[in-house]
Amino acid sequence: MNIAVLLESNYFGGGSFSHSVNACLDLIRYIGKHNNIVVYTSYKKNFRILNELKIPVIFFSYSLLDKIVIKFSRIKLFRFFCFNYKITLENKLLNNNIEILYFPVLSDVVFSLKKIKFISTLLDLCHFQHSIFPEISKKDFLYRENLYFYSLKRSLLVITSCESLKKKISKHYNILPNRVIVIPYTPSYLFRENYGSKKKFLILKKYKFLKKFFFYPAQIWGHKNHIVVLKAAQIIKKKGYNINFVFSGKNRGYKHVLDNFIANTKLDNVYFTGYLTSQEMDYFYKKCKAIIFTSVFGPNAIPPLEAWSYKKPLIYNNRREDYVTKDNAILVNVNNPVEVSNSIIKILENKYSKNLINNGSKKLKFIKNINKECYLELEKNINKLFI
Repeated sequence: MNIAVLLESNYFGGGSFSHSVNACLDLIRYIGKHNNIVVYTSYKKNFRILNELKIPVIFFSYSLLDKIVIKFSRIKLFRFFCFNYKITLENKLLNNNIEILYFPVLSDVVFSLKKIKFISTLLDLCHFQHSIFPEISKKDFLYRENLYFYSLKRSLLVITSCESLKKKISKHYNILPNRVIVIPYTPSYLFRENYGSKKKFLILKKYKFLKKFFFYPAQIWGHKNHIVVLKAAQIIKKKGYNINFVFSGKNRGYKHVLDNFIANTKLDNVYFTGYLTSQEMDYFYKKCKAIIFTSVFGPNAIPPLEAWSYKKPLIYNNRREDYVTKDNAILVNVNNPVEVSNSIIKILENKYSKNLINNGSKKLKFIKNINKECYLELEKNINKLFI
């Protein structure tokens, strides 16, 4: 079977990019023996990263007409009048005898496809909570609903990350449960890259001023709820504790809210790094006291797995539906800065159970085994469809 993966996430795209690269590597690792897996990307930086990871990759470019067609194909009437036009990508896929196109993240490209069969991925339903944060408006909700209703019913199979999402996807989008395959997240393979002593020295030199810090690995969106960490930092500072907080990731339009809070409360122990390279992420995971992840969206995420991978204590949302439990993380009400501050102090005073680390490592091993089984199940389902 010839399977193409379309990697459209930018390298600075945070979890979506990490997940997409993981999917490429796992497809090759677990089903590549009997299938030919190749990645297509229109981003030169992605092409270089995949080459470094020794992932088979083809670079292509969209023409201006392609971009126009992709943009307007979400409109049903436009699709009707352009039913004969195939974009450059689809022509390449068909000419290269590709039988399935795998979307690790769905995009408007799906509206423009005419003949190629595809597998969709839907990793969250956070658009249901529209208008709570500026990044998801009612307009965005309607766009996503259009995208998902259109693509999921046309997909050979649908990939999601946990059982609770599978049930919701099946019910809301009227997809048969046996067409929805659960493949759990795994830690990013990118952060464990081998890099030389010179690179390590430069990273150490760049961040040597940061001592004793908690790390929140997330882009600056409103739903990531950095504000509760700032409120907890304010409480901790008043109690006389000396600890820093590092927020990584690009500003997605919410940093001004955090900047205003910091200015008004005169916090001087919060650092925004902006985009971090995979080597820098590796450095921060290794050097931090603990990982904080107080996002209000979900139901699951990659950073908890990375906390377990690096054997770091984890402070996490107590309303999750994934593998994080009170046995492997310190669970908090993420709307309560007092709870968050108490959890931080627990770690600072070394008063948390060390079983959290061991249990996290065990849970991660279990998830990795499940991940492999799920990809093998995916392969079986693909084969059934093409018998």
